[in-house]
Amino acid sequence: MKKPINTIPEWNFPTPTPAFVEKHGPAEVERWRKLLARAIDVAREHAWTKAEVARRTGVPEGTFNPWTNGNYPGLLANVNDSVSNWLDALEESVSIATRLPASPKFIRTATGSEIFNVLLYSQITAGFTMVVLPSGSGKTTAARHFIRTRPHCWMATVSPHTKTVHGVLVELATELDVHEHNPARLVRAIGKRLQRIGEGTLLIIDEAQNLVPEAINQLRHFVDNYDCGVTLIGNEDTGVAYLKDRGSIASRAQVLTRFDQRLDTERDPVADAKMLIEAWNIDAPDCVKFLLGIASKPGALRNIDRTVRAAAMQALGAGEDISLKYLTAAWRNRDMGVLA
Repeated sequence: MKKPINTIPEWNFPTPTPAFVEKHGPAEVERWRKLLARAIDVAREHAWTKAEVARRTGVPEGTFNPWTNGNYPGLLANVNDSVSNWLDALEESVSIATRLPASPKFIRTATGSEIFNVLLYSQITAGFTMVVLPSGSGKTTAARHFIRTRPHCWMATVSPHTKTVHGVLVELATELDVHEHNPARLVRAIGKRLQRIGEGTLLIIDEAQNLVPEAINQLRHFVDNYDCGVTLIGNEDTGVAYLKDRGSIASRAQVLTRFDQRLDTERDPVADAKMLIEAWNIDAPDCVKFLLGIASKPGALRNIDRTVRAAAMQALGAGEDISLKYLTAAWRNRDMGVLA
């Protein structure tokens, strides 16, 4: 049985002391009762302790605790004001969050389908594959959808700060929940975690254009020695560093010839853009034309999605539907002039 999260022993409504009631007067005490009731409801909903609520309200614990206990000796109105402002702001944030436009869920575009198939091939065959497509073509979105719908899959994201062998291993240990502090044993511990289970395992490396050649070779080691699938996902620069490496030609060939598949061409980017625009329920011809124009620029699908989302927020604030004026304003406000 799932344990309810709204049972926090320290959150009980107290009986205020007579001195508390006498000092602050019936009106302010009644206001305190209502505010405390709201604060308790919120705290139980989020499983927040008194210390956490005090931190969020900005009221010192030494003040907040006697306030919640009904025996605060100071100026009650000041604490009531602080708690009231916090509760009002929290409710406003929740209200706004529920109305914010959300991007469409994963759309099986032509490119997305091809990415999905490469990932599936890599997992089933323990293959070493590469998805090398322009920024904003939906690579990461497709990979995340794959992980949500397939078992035994993990994705680690490489940054310029984690591009080395050690950096990648640390990222993998975190993603795979591997707890091994001896560097000499870390590769083996990660490999054991990645070994094939039933239908196979898959490790997806996102932003793979950041990888140094030695890190790519390390990932190849996992494929060869632990029978797991690995897919590198990145932009057009993925693997370029390896080609330019001045090390052993034989060593480079060992890795480069190991790739089973390489997806490097979008099948129909215009059709993909149309599917995303349709998913946003935009059908006005002038809006569609404008967004398709964005699709021809770097960042394609990502730019369309973020532009529509920003335009939807502006239109929502004005109580109107999305129109061309909101789309053009959103595009302009994103400071994309260098790509226009």
